[in-house]
Amino acid sequence: MRYKTHLATTFAVALPIMDSAQALTLSGVALLAIGTVFPDIDEPNSYIGNRMKGVSGGINGLFGHRGLTHSLIGLIAISYLFYLLTSWISFPVELIQWFSFGYLAHLVEDSFSRKGIAWLQPLSKKRFQSGFKIFYYSTGGLVEQVVFFASILAILYHLSQLQLSDVSFTYLNRFVHRFF
Repeated sequence: MRYKTHLATTFAVALPIMDSAQALTLSGVALLAIGTVFPDIDEPNSYIGNRMKGVSGGINGLFGHRGLTHSLIGLIAISYLFYLLTSWISFPVELIQWFSFGYLAHLVEDSFSRKGIAWLQPLSKKRFQSGFKIFYYSTGGLVEQVVFFASILAILYHLSQLQLSDVSFTYLNRFVHRFF
């Protein structure tokens, strides 16, 4: 799945959840977006891989694409590292939850690809395809395009229901005041 489809699909699901939990913040949405594209750091030609060539190439060399970063252990390890980092700089833990939500959404979305993902890497290389080989997408294919379009419509609908006052800038204000 292309990064823009990952972002659109994750936002279509997460924005209503964030809104209903009264957790719709600019910072939360930013961390959600980063978490959504982060698993593809193992692919040097991905959106995030192009921006972190050395890191991406190293991870790809060690684990390959859809290896450790596309597993539950990868999700837990990266989320824990981010948690340690953010606790060191007193960053709100809620934001790491949105990062982890985006990361998990990416894994679920990739599990609907034709090949699926190995959820239990490195313990098992067995791949699981969530669509039972009946419903799946190929990167750039028609199904992915339909999912992208439907996700954009869902996002636009949800945004049309929001008031600007529904979006909180609390964490952004705290962050700016802390460092500036």
